[in-house]
Amino acid sequence: AGASSTSLCLSTTPQHPAVEGWPSKYDGVQDSCNCGPRVLHTEFTVEKAKNDVKDELDVMNWPTWTTANKPKWEVNKQNIDKVMPYGELSYVISGKLEIIPTATDIQEVYIVEKGDFVTFPEGFTASWRVLEELTWHYYLY
Repeated sequence: AGASSTSLCLSTTPQHPAVEGWPSKYDGVQDSCNCGPRVLHTEFTVEKAKNDVKDELDVMNWPTWTTANKPKWEVNKQNIDKVMPYGELSYVISGKLEIIPTATDIQEVYIVEKGDFVTFPEGFTASWRVLEELTWHYYLY
């Protein structure tokens, strides 16, 4: 699934606990060098990450999240109607996740796996099932 690509440079929301620890090296440099995290799409999108884009976004320095040791995210447990309270761009380091958007007429199943970029727009609602323990880098906006 895809959407139109954009180069929006939106800042993170500092009060959200998931953005604590963001590298300050991005402050004020995105507009001048087009480097560091930014929004790739405005709609839910799953796509294979290209190395040049991954490097440009400095993905390997983003915060990391994992499903390990989180009962809510055990393998094969279904999480129904999870709502994204913010926009997020994720890069999957390892694992596999099934996502079924619930706000559409088409119940398409998306399998997210190692090497994928996933764009979750704010308010996106879906059912999630971890197929393999998941670890990813993330950027919230």
